Amino acid sequence: AQGNYEEAMDLYKKSLEIKKKNLGEDHSSVADAYNNMAIVYRAQGNYEEAMKLYKKSLEIYKKNLGEDHSSVATTYNNMALVFEAQDNHEEAMKLYKKSLEIDKKNLGEDHSSV
Repeated sequence: AQGNYEEAMDLYKKSLEIKKKNLGEDHSSVADAYNNMAIVYRAQGNYEEAMKLYKKSLEIYKKNLGEDHSSVATTYNNMALVFEAQDNHEEAMKLYKKSLEIDKKNLGEDHSSV
């Protein structure tokens, strides 16, 4: 990663606006854009903004894809990374476990990703 966060964020914001305009506020592609923006914020150490966007994406994913979708699991995992970076290991562990449970349901106990 080259670390050009400002440029990445500008592009993600443009992408977000296009997706919202064409697909609506609650489309899962809008959630993808929020998730990508949150990753940039997390990489910059802006954990508060990252968590806000992860929560937005999580809400949209749950609404559109259901509680047990892999995108929900990934978002829980990403949120756990924020807590871990803040040395809040207890909260991180709760979210890692939620993510793992969803993956187990979807992939099975013996899958290499589990």
